[in-house]
Amino acid sequence: MKKHVAKLTYWILITLVSLITFSHAQLKIQVTKAANNAIPIALFSADAQGNYVEQVVGADLARSGRFIALPAKSSPEPTAGPASINSDAWMQRGVQYGVFLTVRGNQISVDLMNTFSKTSMLQRVYTVNGGNERQWRKTAHQIADSIYEKILGVTGSFDTKVAYVAKNGRQYQLIVSDADGAYPSTIFNSAEPILSPAWSPNGQQVAYSSLEGKKSKIVVQDIYSGKRHVVLDLPGINGAPSWSPDGTRLVFTLSKDGNPEIYTSDVYGKNLTRLTNHPGIDTEPVWGKDNMIYFTSDRAGNPQVYRIGANGGTPVRISTSGNYNASPSISNDGRYLAVMNRGSGNGFGIAIIDLQTGATKRLTNGGKDEAPSFSSNGHMIIYANGNGGLNAVSNDGNVTQRFSSNASDVREPAWSN
Repeated sequence: MKKHVAKLTYWILITLVSLITFSHAQLKIQVTKAANNAIPIALFSADAQGNYVEQVVGADLARSGRFIALPAKSSPEPTAGPASINSDAWMQRGVQYGVFLTVRGNQISVDLMNTFSKTSMLQRVYTVNGGNERQWRKTAHQIADSIYEKILGVTGSFDTKVAYVAKNGRQYQLIVSDADGAYPSTIFNSAEPILSPAWSPNGQQVAYSSLEGKKSKIVVQDIYSGKRHVVLDLPGINGAPSWSPDGTRLVFTLSKDGNPEIYTSDVYGKNLTRLTNHPGIDTEPVWGKDNMIYFTSDRAGNPQVYRIGANGGTPVRISTSGNYNASPSISNDGRYLAVMNRGSGNGFGIAIIDLQTGATKRLTNGGKDEAPSFSSNGHMIIYANGNGGLNAVSNDGNVTQRFSSNASDVREPAWSN
């Protein structure tokens, strides 16, 4: 295991060096635990530009914790090509997959080979839209996503983004970066807290709660133009927004009538509809693709997760394990909820609830773990560790990651679709 983690770290460090030189990335990602069955995969390229793509693809696959990315010189055949593979050599080393990259102009040819059977699993030409490094990097992430899908059966989440809040002194920054920490961009600065960022389904907008001007409000902001508008700034709490699956509505918590309840509206605060009516605290709603809304309520005494229809109805309790379940996040396939969970004497950790079986599985035991958010493919969950940093864990608990930052406090992570 130590040997595998060392190889993973090697590939990640290669990419981080390049990040530091051109983007001053704030998040650096380290695999702290790789899967025991991590798959060796060798990568080949023929020129300098191909080498760059190879580094990014290799770092993506290694960062997932499910692959051991080998540069060509460490492969069973350092000078092999797709047509000249010696299957026996690869079988002896246990390396079943090889990726061959060829760059011609702004096009990248990819050939993913099963080296045991000498058959191609993926042959595709990718076109880089633009000549800048950011576009080359984006295309490399797309290549890694395709490789991940061909081998594991689920598309990767490398070509996605992460939003998070960084606190330095008394200043708060809402930052958006690529999923690997590259190209961080501060889209909003405030002297007051920024809370609960949530991505629109198209990945172009972020909704969040802001306390700017000492008043709670819900804001929607375009991450590319920077344009923002206030959705609601009613008296009391305006917080915890989440998008409908079609991106036309929001669900959130308001206390305009004295008690925190769950409401929906369009993205401009119109057609306001109240869904819950209970003396308990109802908050942290998230809108699932099944058109059900999952939220936290203490109506039974302790915070637990409930479900209600997007048009209202009678809330149904979902969480059953532990005396505290909160901050639900739903996977894109609608199968799992990730929650902040506390059992008897083990502090707060991240758990997942299987919505089909009702079973709960505890994934982390950090004691202060909170604010989980699923990756687009549901394989990873990013969360705040309660000590000023971010961590991630796979949905089976077999892979863990640590995110370090030059900010004194990083919190409120949200992974885009």
